[in-house]
Parts: sequence; C-alpha cells; structure tokens
Amino acid sequence: MEEILFIKVAQNVPVKNRILTFRDIADMYCANRDIVKTLEKEIFYTLPAGGSQKTIFTITKVYEGILKIYPHLQIENMGEQDFIVDLEEPDKKEKSRAAEYAKAVLVSLIIFFGAAFTIMTFNEDVSVAAVFDKVYFLIMGQEKTGGSVLEVCYAIGLPIGILVFYNHFRRKKLRDDLTPIQVEMNNYEEQVNKAIIKTAAREGKTIDTN
Repeated sequence: MEEILFIKVAQNVPVKNRILTFRDIADMYCANRDIVKTLEKEIFYTLPAGGSQKTIFTITKVYEGILKIYPHLQIENMGEQDFIVDLEEPDKKEKSRAAEYAKAVLVSLIIFFGAAFTIMTFNEDVSVAAVFDKVYFLIMGQEKTGGSVLEVCYAIGLPIGILVFYNHFRRKKLRDDLTPIQVEMNNYEEQVNKAIIKTAAREGKTIDTN
C-alpha cells in the first residue's frame, strides 16, 4: 500500500537559521511516523549568506526535496501553492524598550488627535448641537440656554461606543471575537504576502524545481 504524506505550509514562514529543514517550513503528517521523523531532520534548502531576507518558494520545490528521499511517496498538499520564507537575523540587536515606548506614545497621540479632529468635523457637518437644541425644545418646551444632559450623555456614550466597537480595553477583551484592527492587520498582511509572491514570480525570483 502506497504511503501518503500530508503537508501544510503557511503563506509566510518565519525562520531564524539559514539552513532550513522540512520541519522548519511545513507541518507534516503520515500514518508511518518514521517517514515524518526522517523528513523533519532532512535539509530542505540553505539560504545564501547576504541574500534577501524574504525568499519565495513554490510547493513543487518542497515536493522535489521530499521525493529525493522517498521517491514513491504520495504527497497531498493542504497549504499554500507559493510561500515566503522570512529570515529573522539572530544577530540583530534588540530594539531599545525606550524607543518602542516612544513610538507607541507618538502613534497614540497621532491617533488621538486625528480621531478628535474627525469627530469634531463630523459634529460640525451634521450640526449635532442644533439637533440637541431641537430635541431639548421638543421635550422641555423651551429654548436651551446652556449645556444639558444630552451633551453629557453624548460625551460619555461616544468613548464607550468606541471601546465596545474595538472590543478592547487595556489587556482584556470584552468578547472573544477578533477586533476590527486585528482583522484589518490580518487582511493587510495577507495582501502584502500575495504582492511579494506575485512580484517575485514576475521577476523570476521564485525558487522552483530545477
């Protein structure tokens, strides 16, 4: 009976060593565990020194390496057709925590003032103050001369609504769902990976079978 090997490769595979084994790039399953154990120790590819940090491979390159070891093995791909190996240089200096905090503060300030400007512009466009005046007159039967409970509720409800929408407060989530920011970041990462793969294919930089 012919053995079947199931492999799954992610779209982006982070690695720390230039010598890549099959275990580094793929999740493998086979009824014969000896096949998996052997392949996990075998070298798939050696990234050249001084090369690009991101290297693009086709799944057929993985097939080629496996079939050199087990020529009669049947392979079923459960993952990507093309994938990126992202080399994380181990000798890179760790970034200063102070610099990271400074960046976080800067980004937070930009987002805060940008959001405040957006909210104020929205309020002026739809004239929220005039709407509040009319609602107050309809309910109370007299003109509003100063601030009212409407403005207070609006000021309190706005940040609460933002926190609920983004599903995040400090380190705790209000629900188990992904936040909109996490969804957008995942979409962005996926689009970047696809663009890198397509660009490499167009420029002939994808590593395929010989």
